[in-house]
Amino acid sequence: MLKFNIKIVFRNLLKNKVFSSINILGLALSMASCLVIGTYIWNETHVDAFHKNIEDIYRITEKQDQAGTIYQVAVTPGPLGPALEKDFPEIERTVRIGNWSGLLKNGTKNAEIGNGLLWTENSFFNIFDFQLVKGNPKTALRSIDDIIISESMARKFFGNEWKQNPNLIGQPFTLNNQDNFKLAGVASDIGTNSSIQFEVLLPIEYLFQSDKFSNKWNSNNYHTYLQLKKGTDPALFGKKIENQLRVYLPETKDLLQLQPLSEQYLRSTFDFQTDWGMRSNIKYIHIFSGVGLLLLIIACINFINLSTARSLKRSLEVGVRKVTGASRSQLVSQFLIESTLVACLAGIIAVLLIKAIQPFLLDLTGYTLQLNISSLSFLVLFSASILIVGLIAGLYPAFVLSAFKPITVLKNKTGAASGKHFRQGLVVFQFAISVTLIICTIFMYRQLTFIQNKDLGFNKEQLITVRLMGNLRLSPGVFKEDLEKQTSIIAAAPATMSLVNVDNSTYMEWEGMKPDDKFLITQANVDPGFIPALGITLLKGRNFSLQKTNDTSTFIVNEAAAKRMGYTNENILGKKVVFWGAPGTVIGVVKDFHFKPLNTGIDPFIFRYQPQERYFNLFVKTAPGKTKQAIEQIEKYYKKYESESPLQFSFLTESINTMYQNDKRVANIVLLFAALTVFVGCLGLFGLTVFAAEQRIKEIGIRKVLGAGVSSLTSLLLRDYIRLVIVAAVMAIPLSWYVSNRWLQSYAFRINTDWWVFATAGLAVLSLAVITISVQAIKAATANPITALRSE
Repeated sequence: MLKFNIKIVFRNLLKNKVFSSINILGLALSMASCLVIGTYIWNETHVDAFHKNIEDIYRITEKQDQAGTIYQVAVTPGPLGPALEKDFPEIERTVRIGNWSGLLKNGTKNAEIGNGLLWTENSFFNIFDFQLVKGNPKTALRSIDDIIISESMARKFFGNEWKQNPNLIGQPFTLNNQDNFKLAGVASDIGTNSSIQFEVLLPIEYLFQSDKFSNKWNSNNYHTYLQLKKGTDPALFGKKIENQLRVYLPETKDLLQLQPLSEQYLRSTFDFQTDWGMRSNIKYIHIFSGVGLLLLIIACINFINLSTARSLKRSLEVGVRKVTGASRSQLVSQFLIESTLVACLAGIIAVLLIKAIQPFLLDLTGYTLQLNISSLSFLVLFSASILIVGLIAGLYPAFVLSAFKPITVLKNKTGAASGKHFRQGLVVFQFAISVTLIICTIFMYRQLTFIQNKDLGFNKEQLITVRLMGNLRLSPGVFKEDLEKQTSIIAAAPATMSLVNVDNSTYMEWEGMKPDDKFLITQANVDPGFIPALGITLLKGRNFSLQKTNDTSTFIVNEAAAKRMGYTNENILGKKVVFWGAPGTVIGVVKDFHFKPLNTGIDPFIFRYQPQERYFNLFVKTAPGKTKQAIEQIEKYYKKYESESPLQFSFLTESINTMYQNDKRVANIVLLFAALTVFVGCLGLFGLTVFAAEQRIKEIGIRKVLGAGVSSLTSLLLRDYIRLVIVAAVMAIPLSWYVSNRWLQSYAFRINTDWWVFATAGLAVLSLAVITISVQAIKAATANPITALRSE
């Protein structure tokens, strides 16, 4: 019986090539999208899943109360982990992790380590399942001068044959030309399935000994993880430790909270400066899941529409088979086998399509698709997709067609009107979703364009950020002076910050401060050339001056800081401030500028001038049209003063745009899916138009003999479906307005939801629908009427 049903299916597919092609192509595109999205979601939701104790591992975070304003931060004090482990028997063990950067050297070879350098302790290997290729995880990092590097670092320092090096363990390393360590192990490279990323591990006790401030209760610089003992209720334990910080720091109002390691990658909403590592966002999972599901539903709607529209032809088949003894269940199984087989063919094409477009997906989304078609997870996902699509697409047509009565259908009384309103409703749903996606995509791109063009309060054009290393951090003056002598360079100014998501904040006291009115203020150490070099507007007072030696005890604040302190831009000048225990005076107020992404507001900011302290960056303003020459001069003088560290520089405009990289990728992906939904929807319209033309072929022939022109015949076929698309566009407006507004609300500075966007999207989809229908309508209208009138 199965063999017979499959034979019937293939006969029907070959007999109706247009409808079969539309169904298979639409389903293939939708299934390809769903497989890509499904693989992405699987990979994203299984980050950190390789840790065998993941259900018992938690990170401690803080809920800080700053004068009534609540801030969520991922960092905690250095002594917290051991203190909690001592006080609470529910804790199996704890580990602290600090983030660092610097120049790592072994002999003549060196490597600049960015955020991949972590300070931690031996329990790191007991809590997490990171593996050592070389070395002993039981003793690693117990010695104060131990260092562990990744396999990639080992290849960089010791070549591809590093595993065969008998003298590998014990190799000497120096950090920033001053801290000495010996190699204690080599860790396996970490893939993208870990939210904790590292290239180098160093013992945290070394940091505590060299920097006494790091291990203080009032210094939040570390991630603290704990592993609970089996059977411990995390909710009850979380309540138990919530106020524990007050035991060690009585004056604090801050609360401790538990975050499961399983939620760290997707559900962390902390600022990057307090939450380093690899992070994503659960909202991307929701967006892609919803869009992929809608696209699949639209393809299934096409299948249902075309199957029910062809009910007249299939009804005769059903009538004959029922007369010859076929039961309804047999007919249902036949139609379900047909839809499942179509889904299987579409699935095979979808896999081939994914393989072909993988490079394009990488360019569009920046995401490397790991699609292993031989893996069990993929085979399960693929099989489930085929069965689900086959059932969704085939269930309604199967029950509708199998319900026809033999006498009625054999008398040819079941026509195209069967299920007409249902098909119309599905068409409206299809195009309502398509218009909604297009409108949302337009708003996404407009918001991103707005961000790129918004006045940030400083001139970001022609600015190069040079990373200072080695001795240049302590004495960038000579480097700056040499650069400013070049005709290709207008100005240069050192600073501790990068102007990209700055979050180096602290507390301070000020004249007129009310009791308990503390707040966090972001700070940066700059030189007198910084404010003019970046074009930041000085509203009141004066800038720092090289000629005034006492300017090291002066400060410049932004408008937000002056307002938060309770002053105007005018009367804050001359007010006393105590910053990090040192008294000073406010000498100027600058116009508010953006130093964080535009999804946050402008926070209070304070500039200080401490030339004896370290600087980390040098901002170089290049002359128009001379960027290439400026870079050459930067390279020349950088090597003159820092020959051991490689030059690292970036264009400020590119660095700022990188902050919105994830939003750009989401916009690109939604645009792609929006285009696919419109394309698949138009495929369905084309199929329905072909069917409508076939059903009305005699009417068209008669009208043409009676003098009807091509335009009137075309409008006859256009009228019904265009009305449906217009209804869909109108229905899409409130939905798209709601979704777009929800997304835009995540930005403190955003565009308006202008009416013309809704009109443009609706007209665009309407135009595509008109073109799609007109192709077949004109073909039917220009056909020979004699042929039409002979048709049965």
